Amino acid sequence: MRDKKYNFVKVCLALLLVVGLALGACKSQEPAETQQPSAPSGQQAEPLAEGAATSFEAKTYTNDEYEFSIKYPVDWVERPEILQSTIIAAFGVPGFVPGVSLSVRDADEPLTADWIVAANTAEGNTNVEVTSDLAETTLSDGTPAIQYKSSFKSGAYEIVSFATSVDKDGKRIRATIWTIDAFSPYDEAFFSEIAHTLSVR
Repeated sequence: MRDKKYNFVKVCLALLLVVGLALGACKSQEPAETQQPSAPSGQQAEPLAEGAATSFEAKTYTNDEYEFSIKYPVDWVERPEILQSTIIAAFGVPGFVPGVSLSVRDADEPLTADWIVAANTAEGNTNVEVTSDLAETTLSDGTPAIQYKSSFKSGAYEIVSFATSVDKDGKRIRATIWTIDAFSPYDEAFFSEIAHTLSVR
């Protein structure tokens, strides 16, 4: 009986020793640094500066040819498979939605719902509809712009989107933030926030 008690005490002491060492190891470990995803080629990931307008950690895409830039979430990646027609850059969740595409077209007529339908159709989409009024807005850099919502079909997918559009030097620069509602619900506040970081210099 004494041997059983002795063995029980030894086991308890060993367990206490192991638990004590484990707790000490946990307390001494520093939290790992958060690793930011690498930026697309030619881009640098930039953490939000104090007082920045965006609610998300952002990267900035800058286009020197047409002199504009836009911010988008740091974990989004380049989406080259989306580039066609007048879409010159696109970023999004790897392989899926949501995302942002940037297009530049000639501003050869006023921006109307018909113009938007024709432009989106020329980019390979079908069933294009403008689903809101075209409303005047101001981008975060103070530039006057037009904002609107639209829906369209891209391949087999029904897309919903929010866009801002600016005319500069005879060109119409447009930022369209899009999603497939069934997979990643349309978030107008978030999409509008991204679209309004479009900056034209």
